This record gives sequence, C-alpha cells and structure tokens, in this order.
Amino acid sequence: MTFWNAYILVIIVIYLITFFLRNLRTYLNVRKSIRGRSKKLTTSLFLSSIIYLLIFIQLFNPTFNKILIVIDSLQLDWVQYFGYFLIFVALIIGLAALFEMRNSWRVGIKHEQKTELVTTGIYSISRNPYFLSYDLLFLGIWLIFPSLILLVLVLILAVVFHFMILEEEIYLAKVQGTPYKNYKSNVRRYL
Repeated sequence: MTFWNAYILVIIVIYLITFFLRNLRTYLNVRKSIRGRSKKLTTSLFLSSIIYLLIFIQLFNPTFNKILIVIDSLQLDWVQYFGYFLIFVALIIGLAALFEMRNSWRVGIKHEQKTELVTTGIYSISRNPYFLSYDLLFLGIWLIFPSLILLVLVLILAVVFHFMILEEEIYLAKVQGTPYKNYKSNVRRYL
C-alpha cells in the first residue's frame, strides 16, 4: 500500500469512526433513537456505502480501476493532490460539525424530537457543514480515482443530499420558527 492510499484509508476510517461515535454518544445521552426514516436517507446510506466499498477495493486492489471505467484525461498529479487536499478539508469540516452539534445531532429528520438549533462554530459559516464535508470528501475521492462509475454515484448522492437538506429546511422552519428563519437569512446553505 502506498503512502497516499494509507492517507486516504486513514481519513475515511477516522471519518466513519467519528460518525459512529457521534451517533452512539448522542443516543446514549438522549436515550432515544436518533435515526429518522425516509427513502432519501436510506438511499444516501446505500449510495455512500457503495462508494466506500468501491474505494476500499480500489485501495487494496489498484487493478480494480479497469472495472470502474477510469477517465484517463483526469489522471494528473495536480488533480490528485487537489483531491488529497479536499478529503483533508472534508475531514476537518466533518469533525467540526459533529463536535458542534452535540446532542442536537440526528441522522435524518426525527419529527417527534425537537432539538436545540445550533448556529455557532462551523454552523455560523454553513447551515449544512456535515453534508458539505461529505460532498467534499467524495469529490476529492473522485479526483483521486476519476472514474465514470464513481462520478455517477457521487453526483446522484450529492443530489440526494441536496433534497435531504431542502426537506430539513422545511422541517426546521416549522419546528424552530423565527430563530431558524433569521439564521437561514444570515448563513448560507453550503458556504
């Protein structure tokens, strides 16, 4: 395994472990399920799992890229280095988002649970930093392993995330009211 493959692996493992630990810690603190139910959420979890699986296979078996339909014109050193940079930025944003949410963290919308509106830290810069971090992570991965199959999966996942965000905005406007509307008018959806 090359240094860069180990770098990618470490970032993804940290990303996944911190997501798991945030879910576990929030669940233990609130003693209720923190996972919503929706087709969009299920689709996003399914697609991201497929992307992670393809990446792990690629990391341990580089010849797998033939199956992924590699886009040769994008296999440039500077493009890959930008991808490495993006996945590091994604990790930092994701960690900051997970930390700042504390017990307000939910996976999907839990209609029966009202949580505190978080507007501080990274949430003062982006209303959806965790979704942003996922988009950056998968864009960076795609730049490192530019393939047609990964591109299609990443684009579909980004669209699903966007629709999840739109649904969450409607929910938060209804549940949080004026404080959310003021927050929404002052902080952008992504950046």
